[in-house]
Amino acid sequence: QHAGLAVLWIDNQAGCKGLCSRVPRVDAAQAPPGSAHAPGLCVEGECLDEVLLTGLDQRLAALPEERRRRGVVLVMHQMGSHGPAYYRRSPAADKRFLPECTSHALQDCELSTVVNAYDNTLVHTDRVLAGSVAWLARQSANFDPMLLYVSDHGESLGENRMYLHGMPYALAPREQTHVPMLLWLPPQSEAASGVSRACLQQQRHRSLSHDELFHTVLGLMGVSSGVLDPSRDLSSECRNGLKR
Repeated sequence: QHAGLAVLWIDNQAGCKGLCSRVPRVDAAQAPPGSAHAPGLCVEGECLDEVLLTGLDQRLAALPEERRRRGVVLVMHQMGSHGPAYYRRSPAADKRFLPECTSHALQDCELSTVVNAYDNTLVHTDRVLAGSVAWLARQSANFDPMLLYVSDHGESLGENRMYLHGMPYALAPREQTHVPMLLWLPPQSEAASGVSRACLQQQRHRSLSHDELFHTVLGLMGVSSGVLDPSRDLSSECRNGLKR
């Protein structure tokens, strides 16, 4: 936002804890003018993450044109796999693992049903990410699109009788702290950014943390700033096809 890019935070969570207080923000439950949510996406005040894809064209068009010419950053804040009501995070079409726990009291369910309910949330997230990539690909005439996805935390699903993600970091088990991250960088954007996908793939097993996110986003967007630490920009070593 400070660099002059068009920024929009789309929220399908219980708020952003102040992170989006200085940038344009919309509630995903509120469809933009001229569009409507598909039936069943929002029930009793809670929406499935697929709602984030509703009206993206309208949301993009509503951003300031001058900023759009410099670049666009859309932040899609998912409900994701938050418990304990995992069963509410996926629609019937994505419930591939059954039976699933349908109780908020996870300790009262068989472990396998808790895992099933959680795995169904991953099926839904996979579909949302696929939809996001498909939408981004359609923007390639005007932009060099890319997608960076990362979870904020993991979940304990009953291992050692632990649930959810409330343990202090120093004590939390790996299930709560080891999270996925992926970067979709199509050939067009690889060429425009000078970042080599082959080089990035060589680093996919490298140990990382959320500390890299800020610097990597700035690097991928081509933002020059004194607060950018190249050593924490995952793309810096692979820019121009050379690992430095």
